[in-house]
Amino acid sequence: MGQESLNVYRGCTPVVDAEYEFESEGSPTEVIVEALAEAAEIDPLDLPPLYEFVDPDALDQLFGEHVGAAHADALLSFQVETWNVFVRADGRIRVCDATRPTDPEPVFESTPA
Repeated sequence: MGQESLNVYRGCTPVVDAEYEFESEGSPTEVIVEALAEAAEIDPLDLPPLYEFVDPDALDQLFGEHVGAAHADALLSFQVETWNVFVRADGRIRVCDATRPTDPEPVFESTPA
């Protein structure tokens, strides 16, 4: 059986791309909050609590550092107010503006080398 890639499409305009590093002290949740604040052009403390939209502990456990995490073909998406958030197991994060629709395109263009 061949290796198949995960094809997920978005219909919103990307506004922020971020990436978390498995070796860093920051968690995926912290990077997501920073990316949302950048997208909204506000201080991270002015955002609504992330736990109102997704379980931050589960998110960090799923996408944080563990054996095989960077090579997993997993993607999580959720919405925070008008922002669609996409998180990949390889560390990539994309925040899209749901109020600016586009033709469907892959959430992430390709897998990094």
